[in-house]
Amino acid sequence: MKFDLPLIVTKISTTPISALPQKVPRGIRHMLMEYPVHIIVNTVTACNLACEHCFITNYGVEIPDAHNNIMHWDFFLKILDRISPAVKHAEYFQFSTFEELMHKRIFDMMDAVLKINPKIQFPIHSNTMLIDDAKLGRLATYPISELTISLDGMKKETVERFKTGASYDQIIATIRKAAALDWNARLGVVFVAHKDNIAELPDYVDFVRGLGVNTIYVNNLLSFTPKFREKYLYTPTGNPEAELIFQEAIARVERNNMSIYIPRLTPAPMGCSIVEAVYIDQQGNISPCDFLNESTPFEYFGETKQGPPVRFGNVLTENILDIYRSPEVRAFRNHHRHGEVPEPCTHCIDAYGLMCSKRTKYGV
Repeated sequence: MKFDLPLIVTKISTTPISALPQKVPRGIRHMLMEYPVHIIVNTVTACNLACEHCFITNYGVEIPDAHNNIMHWDFFLKILDRISPAVKHAEYFQFSTFEELMHKRIFDMMDAVLKINPKIQFPIHSNTMLIDDAKLGRLATYPISELTISLDGMKKETVERFKTGASYDQIIATIRKAAALDWNARLGVVFVAHKDNIAELPDYVDFVRGLGVNTIYVNNLLSFTPKFREKYLYTPTGNPEAELIFQEAIARVERNNMSIYIPRLTPAPMGCSIVEAVYIDQQGNISPCDFLNESTPFEYFGETKQGPPVRFGNVLTENILDIYRSPEVRAFRNHHRHGEVPEPCTHCIDAYGLMCSKRTKYGV
């Protein structure tokens, strides 16, 4: 067992006293015993939308080795059996980094995971196009830790122009229904910020509060090719105009007793938190994330980089904990923990605090 004492001391010293009863046991399990807190099995590598900015839309084109697929039920059970030693100690299990509700047996998969770990929770992120009243009601009977919904503006034309195939009216209706449910899931919205929607953000805060939402996650637009470069808000030296809009949004969040997570607009090497999770693809391979599991291109301030997939092992032939605790994976994880950007991640904005990993929380 190896652990980074200075990092552990830093984490404890920067954790609010009120959060220590929850954080310390998790830290012991994750940092000292090296059990992953979050497990992702990408049972769905597809989406019901076709947004131009999303890298999954480029599967088979700019990303020739990636394919849309939905994992067969029997194969999922095989994967689950192999990773059960990690599942027993995990807090969260996620069924896809894409639209996981596309899988017709998602509730069967939840049941199977709960048999191994009855205390585990399922975070769900959705564009809501596949959520009807029956599915929403059934979700409310499961331990959903959080339902986060994509809503990239407060105006119909803004949302539907950015998300190809999305229905603004359906998204708003689903948010209202989810907010009215009697369940423990936190309800949040994700706002992907770019030049065409950033002006809406302050009013968006009040708008979603009126829908019953208390948590807002703001991401910068991540484009994998130069096509959307002119839409970025972040620059090498910052963006004072967008910062003022962020500050107004934060002020409204604080008045509304809400929470908002804001990314940087000036890059700084910070590392990415996704490496703390275990990501498993449709063949059982373990990779740092869904981007690096394929030959995904990254566009960073005018320079595009496309490298080979990064894979650490396969759970069908190796023990998942042996892979997670291996020197190679431990070194990769520690680089990110210390704000050091490994070579495969040098052109991904998430390593520089510009997307979702190192956002700053404001409000309650």
